[in-house]
Amino acid sequence: MKILRLTNSNDFYGDVADSDRGYRLIESALAGEFGVEVETIRRTIWPADDLPDIVERWVTEHRPDMVFLKTSAYWYSYESVPLKFQRKFGPVGKAAGDTGLKAAATPRVAHNAVFRKLRYFAQATIGGETYFSIDYSLQTVEAVMRRVLRQEDTLLVVRGSRGGRDRPDVPKNVAARKEARRVEFNTRLNQLCADLSVPMVRGSERRKYDPSERQADRFHSNAKGHADAGSFEAAALVEIWREHTTQLARPGLTRATD
Repeated sequence: MKILRLTNSNDFYGDVADSDRGYRLIESALAGEFGVEVETIRRTIWPADDLPDIVERWVTEHRPDMVFLKTSAYWYSYESVPLKFQRKFGPVGKAAGDTGLKAAATPRVAHNAVFRKLRYFAQATIGGETYFSIDYSLQTVEAVMRRVLRQEDTLLVVRGSRGGRDRPDVPKNVAARKEARRVEFNTRLNQLCADLSVPMVRGSERRKYDPSERQADRFHSNAKGHADAGSFEAAALVEIWREHTTQLARPGLTRATD
């Protein structure tokens, strides 16, 4: 069994051992339940006009049995102050924004308590901008889904946001805006999946932020966080794959792709 996992940086970031990453738990669960060898091809995705073409090439190249499409709330909900400077304040703002983004990507800076306090203050007062709108993110996801659905031998599974978190390092006004966007995106994604008859992995509506599951940057999962998310995804995918194989065994079933 081959899975094309369309994912984000969490699957690659940091010094988490490969054996401890969430996708390995999924492989083990599916292998144990169905008695098959499971291989995962991981690819990071980011909303872009050419993403549907890229994904279609990956599907053609790898011929997966399952495409697991993980949407990320970071695309449309995270408010970046440096990004706002880049977009709103001309050449000087672009230079300042470039510097801020570079600092955020440098672990010895981004993991520093002073840097995090400055980011908190800037988000609360200056505010930031999201990388993409909800509409663009959804349009890109839908285009990708429709390309994958052209392959009738491939099962597409979509994963929405597992649930918002009450983070102490995010100003309350910012957190409220983020949560509103997350809820809107997932509501619309749920409807899209229903319209296209695509199974969706759903989570809770609200979760408590747990720093013990995060790496030093406080965003990416450590081994404990991978175990939690991997177990959640594995349980869902076992049930979805079981239903899929049951349907395949029924005669006369076809799937609409348009």
